[in-house]
Amino acid sequence: CKTWGQYHFETFDGIYYYFPGNCSYIFAKDCGNLEPRYTVWVELSLLNGTIMQLHMYFLELNLNSDLEFLIWVLGLMLPQTIGQVFIEKLADYILVKTTFGFSLAWDGISGIYLKLSQEHKGKSCGLCGNYNGIQSDDFIIQQEDYTEDIAMFANSWSVQIPEDTKCVPTPSDFPNPCSSGMPAFEAIFFKCQILLQFPFLSCHEYIDPYLYIASCVNDLCKTDDDETYCRAATEYARACSHAGYPIQDWRDDFPACTDKCDDSFVHRDCISCCPPTCTFEKQCLGSNLHCLDGCYCADGLIMDNGTCISLENCPCSFHGLAYSVGSKIEQECTECVCVGGVWNCTEHDCPVQCSVVGDSHFTTFDGQHYSFIGMCQYILVKGTGKDKFTITLQKAHCEQNLGLVCLQSITLILEDDLNKQVTLSRGGQILTSPNQGFNLNGIVEIQTLSSLFILLKTTFGLKILFAVDGERIYIQLTSAWKRRTLGLCGTFNGNIRDDFLSPSGMIEGTPQLHANAWRVSTTCFAPVHVPMVDPCNINQQNIGYAAHCDVIHKELFAPCHIYISPGLYYQLCRHDTCKCGSACLCNALAHYAYLCGQRGVTIDFRAQISFCGVVCHKGMLYHHCSSFCRRSCTSLAAPEQCNDDCAEGCNCPEGKYYEDTLSFCVPIFHCRCHYRGSVYQPGELIPTPSGLCQCSNGTVKCDEPATPSTEHRLVIPGSIFLVHACPEGKVYFDCRLPDPELPAGGVNCETTCANLAMNFTCAPSSPCISGCVCAPGRQHYGFCFLFFVFLFFVFFAPIRAIFNFLILSSVFSVCRRGMFNCTYYPCPAVCTIYGDRHYNSFDGLEYDYVSDCQVFLIK
Repeated sequence: CKTWGQYHFETFDGIYYYFPGNCSYIFAKDCGNLEPRYTVWVELSLLNGTIMQLHMYFLELNLNSDLEFLIWVLGLMLPQTIGQVFIEKLADYILVKTTFGFSLAWDGISGIYLKLSQEHKGKSCGLCGNYNGIQSDDFIIQQEDYTEDIAMFANSWSVQIPEDTKCVPTPSDFPNPCSSGMPAFEAIFFKCQILLQFPFLSCHEYIDPYLYIASCVNDLCKTDDDETYCRAATEYARACSHAGYPIQDWRDDFPACTDKCDDSFVHRDCISCCPPTCTFEKQCLGSNLHCLDGCYCADGLIMDNGTCISLENCPCSFHGLAYSVGSKIEQECTECVCVGGVWNCTEHDCPVQCSVVGDSHFTTFDGQHYSFIGMCQYILVKGTGKDKFTITLQKAHCEQNLGLVCLQSITLILEDDLNKQVTLSRGGQILTSPNQGFNLNGIVEIQTLSSLFILLKTTFGLKILFAVDGERIYIQLTSAWKRRTLGLCGTFNGNIRDDFLSPSGMIEGTPQLHANAWRVSTTCFAPVHVPMVDPCNINQQNIGYAAHCDVIHKELFAPCHIYISPGLYYQLCRHDTCKCGSACLCNALAHYAYLCGQRGVTIDFRAQISFCGVVCHKGMLYHHCSSFCRRSCTSLAAPEQCNDDCAEGCNCPEGKYYEDTLSFCVPIFHCRCHYRGSVYQPGELIPTPSGLCQCSNGTVKCDEPATPSTEHRLVIPGSIFLVHACPEGKVYFDCRLPDPELPAGGVNCETTCANLAMNFTCAPSSPCISGCVCAPGRQHYGFCFLFFVFLFFVFFAPIRAIFNFLILSSVFSVCRRGMFNCTYYPCPAVCTIYGDRHYNSFDGLEYDYVSDCQVFLIK
């Protein structure tokens, strides 16, 4: 349905009529629903006594009972999306598109073009008729009576707008703009017959020209000038374009109708209602007009922010910001270059991280988040192949609150050799002074980075950042370990779906089963089905602290939201804070702030939340990222050993250094010197074979290069071993006199079929339990079995005998020698959407997304 020129109308069913009204009218309305989904008003006004214009006041869209918009088109910043409605400006048109089959174009002067989809058939009313495919009943007045009187029909659809003067109905005998006695009538009629000639002939088959000839005559009878004449010809050309049959270059035959465009634009008779953009080709809604006319970009160019550019000059978008062609951004392990509106990205090998937060929250190397409850020693990471290592995690009751579970220690074992192990314990306890560092055979080094963190790093690409309160552990591995890890930290292969791989080679179904499979000792309690209880329902005294978790969603952390979605970390914060109060609140916030810092966003939350402040002593100050290595007197003797590793916590201020013999931060000239295993006072002379040297500013000044050494070695003292008798198949293990051929922890570390696949040697830190254990070469599962004769294995609940088969979806597995030997078959990937916001991607990423927009589900 459309209206144009001076009071010309064409209904949905194709009836043309002329009506010179002077009021506001319902142009079209949804009369098929009690609450109309759309209503369009038009105001017809007389300007300067001779020129008539049509103005569209506003469009009302009642989308549902809860959502109603009154859209004042001229007052909006375009483009604009509101609910199911999209409004934009294209050439000279204002376009209104919806997802329910309603599309409207207004040329800003007198043309309104409305298109409805089939779902609205028979439900429309107003000046546009009833859209039922029957022309003879289009003139239905508002009281549902039919009339052939055009004025009565139109007047019945008038409305009184508050801003309007009182509406005066148009009389039924309104004057015809033309009269047969007009001297110029024949000339005007001949002039309008140009629509029957070239170049308009090509469209006659699709659009009847005679109603446009009639409208042309009516307009010229009122005002016979070039502008009105061009407007009449333009209207027929538009009708052809809207129907999909544009008349190309027709203005060449009408020099007076040449449309003036700005320098960067050209006039086009068919601009797609969904023109391509620099982001992607928009999906056209089914109710769109085919194309529109007006000033637009030339062929080969596209519109971007009001200017015409070539496709290769399109900017790229990232986090809501535009980047010009050639711009580079780096994010984690990816470097991207903007090329023609698309990011051309290259992935680089870089370290990955596994984290343990609180007593139960884990994030694997591949990004899988999960939680579980348990008190045991677990294998956190097991690195295989060259430089193999094992990291175990000990969870036990908290000393201050036996009702809670705490992370007690983390142990690194190299090459499955108990003589090559390091343990970091809650409270910051290690095997040597934290400020001196620690070196194990030149492979492992331990440094105290700050008052809050200890750093363990190795020469083979492993780093462990350990919070001295035991509440946060971050394990980093270089890309050399890709596809070479197992344990609670997952498989490090980029696939979160197999992060729950058990020692037997099967993928467990729940976090609890996964954790149980990686227990070091089978004597630990291993719950299978643990009810998830909201701690806020139990510890209501901590709800006040938990309310502070809202800061994660607010302005303080807002700069980080575009890099790391805050939802998960808010839930973690609320869970832990309700469980253990302010200490857990600060720990949860610190974890999110740490991850933000890794993205280059510094969040100073401790200055905003008073009880999360860090109290510093010994002349130190709080820093977001610092290292004792760069702020200690001992580091001055070997500055080349310091690197960029840093952590939050207390450290000496700029210009001062920590002197461990004084336990205070001092100026550099008060620093003692560490030289060849000895410590010298500032200014002290040091005799050497080549002459005297002097201690100055923490370093020894002399001709001979100083070669300081602070190496410390971990030594495990020898023991005496005895053997005791036991029932058949077993031997007695006495913790006071351990047998070197038996597990060091006795019954607690006995080899079983369940932990055989781990190839793990029990750490001495595990509590020893005396008792009868299976003899060397045998494994325990109720009885002692020879490993190569008969073997059982547990997977979920059933017991599988040797060579038993297990078939799961996409996996065929055979149990042999305590391991499932599995063959994987490809199976279809599934993307799942449920509810109004829950998504699970083809690769298993679960996330929530809330929006009223139409988005690509898959492209």
